[in-house]
Amino acid sequence: ARAVAVDPDAANNAVAAPSSASPSVDAAASLKKRLVALAAASGRGLDATAAQKAAAASLVADLIAVNPTPDPAMSAKVNGDWELVYSDTYLFRSSPFFWAVGKMMGETGDFFYGAHDHQTGMFGGGVGRVVQSLDLENNRIVSDCIVKASLGVPLLGFAPIFSGFGSVITAGRAVAESETRVAVVAETTTIRQDDKEVIPALNFLNNTTVPIEDAMRQIGGGAAPEVFLDVLYLDDEMRVSKLEDGSTFVYQRC
Repeated sequence: ARAVAVDPDAANNAVAAPSSASPSVDAAASLKKRLVALAAASGRGLDATAAQKAAAASLVADLIAVNPTPDPAMSAKVNGDWELVYSDTYLFRSSPFFWAVGKMMGETGDFFYGAHDHQTGMFGGGVGRVVQSLDLENNRIVSDCIVKASLGVPLLGFAPIFSGFGSVITAGRAVAESETRVAVVAETTTIRQDDKEVIPALNFLNNTTVPIEDAMRQIGGGAAPEVFLDVLYLDDEMRVSKLEDGSTFVYQRC
């Protein structure tokens, strides 16, 4: 029989053939799994300890370093509905309304955020599901934040007199102005009373739309605030974004 020559380099290459998934893909999958678990354990970051916040910040930084999508703010992947799963700030700050208010108020913005958090958090109230919808092909952003509000008399006990829930829906213009940055101007905020039986007398407010861009123009004496949202990690199922002040928001595709 005739001998067949074997190329030792080819044999070595066959033995050392890489796996189907690249190291960066494997790393991203592991980082996302750990981040989602941490988010679930800390109430989307709302109840996070200092150690959990530090761990989340590290995971986010590592995720951004392996971002698989070039020019994420300009990618078609950025469009769609995204549910907030973690933030290192107040959950309601996922809404462009609060971005604009914070920019307009400047250094007093933190006081406003704290006051709003206190008001919505009394007697078991708080923030429910938060969804941010992006359609940058048509320059649109919509935020739908479910808020549970309660009213009670502290001196008479901790049970609320009544509680109900509704949605605060803010819509605005959103333009991708660079590879990672989206410029946003909030236009309107609509109040939707989802629990109409709790306070029937207030049903007239249901679906009331407030032209917040016009209101902010009048208050500020000029153009309404333009704010910036950076898209720093993006794949088919997760997005990491940050505001100008560094506040972090992690979303999963709905």
